[in-house]
Order: sequence, then structure tokens, then C-alpha cells
Amino acid sequence: MDVSSMSSYFSPPFLHLSGAMIPSATFPSLCKPKSLTQIKTDSLVSSNRINSSSFRRLQCVSNLSCGSSSSSSICNDMVSFTVEDIITSCGLSNQFLVLCKSSEKPNAVLNLLRSCGFSRTQVETIVSKYPRILFCKAQENLKPKIDFLRSVGLSETEFLGVVTTSPQLFTRSLKNNLVPLVDFLVTSLGCQHNAVVVIKKYPFILSSTLKYLVPNLSTLQNLGIPPSQISNMLANTIVGRVITCTKPCRFSEVVSTVMEMGFDPLSSAFKAAVRALLFCNGTTWEGKLVLYKTLGFSDEDFLKMFKVNPSLISRSDRLIRSTVEFYINKFNWSPSQLSRRAEVLCYSLEKRIIPRCLVVQILLSRDRIHHNVKLYPVLISSENDFLQRYVIEYKDETPEVLDAYQGKMKSAECDFYWEELRRLPFKIIL
Repeated sequence: MDVSSMSSYFSPPFLHLSGAMIPSATFPSLCKPKSLTQIKTDSLVSSNRINSSSFRRLQCVSNLSCGSSSSSSICNDMVSFTVEDIITSCGLSNQFLVLCKSSEKPNAVLNLLRSCGFSRTQVETIVSKYPRILFCKAQENLKPKIDFLRSVGLSETEFLGVVTTSPQLFTRSLKNNLVPLVDFLVTSLGCQHNAVVVIKKYPFILSSTLKYLVPNLSTLQNLGIPPSQISNMLANTIVGRVITCTKPCRFSEVVSTVMEMGFDPLSSAFKAAVRALLFCNGTTWEGKLVLYKTLGFSDEDFLKMFKVNPSLISRSDRLIRSTVEFYINKFNWSPSQLSRRAEVLCYSLEKRIIPRCLVVQILLSRDRIHHNVKLYPVLISSENDFLQRYVIEYKDETPEVLDAYQGKMKSAECDFYWEELRRLPFKIIL
């Protein structure tokens, strides 16, 4: 594929963000009487339009009532907070508090949440993210949805976590959204367990819409990606949001582009490439290509690096330039050689690359390690492997390695070892 023509594949990403967190800056607008009078609630529908499997799940928890506002089984530590306490701690306005005091709904909602086991901290989090919940009908609107969520297979702790993380799910209709969505996940992901894992790790999926989810999952399934791997993709917060919030035409376009570039749909690089390109437009792609060209890379080098590490196009221009110049100036690596070692471009210079290079040079200068050591494997090895092999192994007889690893060496010492490292034959440090 011609890298220069890639911009034709991109258009600004249009994301459907229904159910996104409500920023605290929007609270004042939510406190206006006009907005509160427009609050709409979903009422529980008759069971004849809910499929049998979902209805059975609802039946099996019919005895797990969350209690009414008059419940007397609430623990003392749960009774200690009031609507006023919650509103004050959430930073909502006095006007909002006045409106709450003029309605019975907020107390009913708090009583319901308390009786379901939510702690004060969890209630505060829920109200902060979704203030309008205080004006929902507790028994008619919230409780049926809570009963349904408890029926899907989540543990009590997981259920509380899901609601606390994504209370916007209460804006979704039980009949038209929550029930069909959960049933679709169970069917598409192969089993209820996979669906529960996704809901637990990516609760925001309950606020998504089947209008986007169904065609986007179909696109992945048509590539031969198995249900277990699709489940893992959805369970990843970033990838899951990409799949559930991207318009199908845009998602399909990007997936096709990634496939044309030669990515294996079963690889982790495929996920990273789809994610990177969905947050990229033609201007961004062209800009990164121009930047890498000014640093000496060819079109082929750029595409090769993207295939190894798609996230490279997401990095800032300043960071890209400083990282590339580091390897070129310190090690005399050419852009072509760097393109074959693109993994090193993702690591932090200050936290990983520089400390490791200094440790290696100290050990070389003390003849602690053999001079045929290659630096590239050292840079990409796991943190634990590097620590055990090069720091802990030699810290007693060569204590400087610990200072170098922890970034505690003085500037003059660092400069000395860098100069020594540059004098090594290139074959040793490649």
C-alpha cells in the first residue's frame, strides 16, 4: 500500500458517546429547574416482549428485593448520610438541594441504593457521575434494572462496582436496551461467562447501543476472530469503547485499511492498529509521515514501524523527535536500522533506556559482563529479567549499577559512561 495515499482512508472519527461520564463542569446546568423538569424515566414494560431466557433471569431474583423506602434492615453506618450530605459532598449547588428537598424521589432513591448495599462513597460517586438519578422513580424505574443486573451472573461486589462505575446505564431502557444487549453479548461471545467478564471489566458497554455494537462485532467475526478474542477486546476499556462507540461505516473502513496493510487479525498488533487509526485522521497520518521523513526515514521505514508498533503515530511530535535523535546521536543507529527495532521507540528514555544503557556500560567498564553483549535484547527485556540479571547480580561488587538503575548518577558520571559506550564497536551495541 502506498503510504502517501493513506490519508484517503481517514476521516475525522465520529464517535457516539452516549453514556459518557458527565463532567463536573456540567453540574450547574443540571441544577436548573428547566433541565430537571425534562427528566424522563423508563417504566417497566410487560414481560411479553422480553425473551424467555431474560425473563427467567428476572424471576430467579424476584426474592432478592432491594427493599422499599421503609426498609428497617439498613445498617446503622448506611443510615448516617442524607440527601443533603450527598449533594454537599458532590459539590452540587444549593438550588439543586432545594429542588431535591421539594421532591420525595431523592430520599426514595437513596433508600433503594442503601438497601442494595451501596456504601456512602459509592453513592457519592454515582450521584457525581449521574445527578439526575436522584429524580428517577426508585421502585418503578431503578429497581427493575437493578434486579436484572443482579440476574446476569455478577457477584454482589461486581454488581456494585459496575453500577458505581457506569450509573449512566440507568438511562437505558430495560426492554429496548439492557435486556437485548446482554442477550446479544451472551450469544455473540459464546457463553454467559464471557458476557459477564466483559460487563465486569467494561461496564460502560451497558450504556452503549446495539445500533453500533452489532455491525462492528459482525465485522470482527467476518475476519475469523473467535468469540474468546472478541471478548478480550471488549473487556479492554479503550478497545471496547472503540468498538461500541464508533459508527459502523467508519469502523469497517479502518478495519479494511488495517487488513490491507498486512496485519494478522488474530494478533495484538491488529487491535493496536485499529485503535490508532480510529483516533487518527488524514492530516495526522500525513503529518507523522512528514515528520519521520525529516528524521531520515523512508515511506517503507514508516510503514514498517507502524506495523511493529501502531501507537507510534499517537505520540507527540516533540517526543518522537527527541527519541529518534537520541538513538541516532548516542548510538549512531541509522533510521533504517531503527525501523527494524521500532519497539525501542515506545520506551521512556528517562525511566528505561538511559538507566539500562548506563548499567550495561558500567558493567562493561568493570569487565563484569562479556563485550559481545547486544544492547537491543537488553533494552526490550522485561523489568524483572533486567533487574535480576544486571543489577541484583552485581550490586554488591559494583554498587554503581544500583545508582544508575535508579537514576541517581551525577551528570558528569553519566556523560563519562555515555562517551565510553559510544566508543564500543557498533556490532556490540546493536
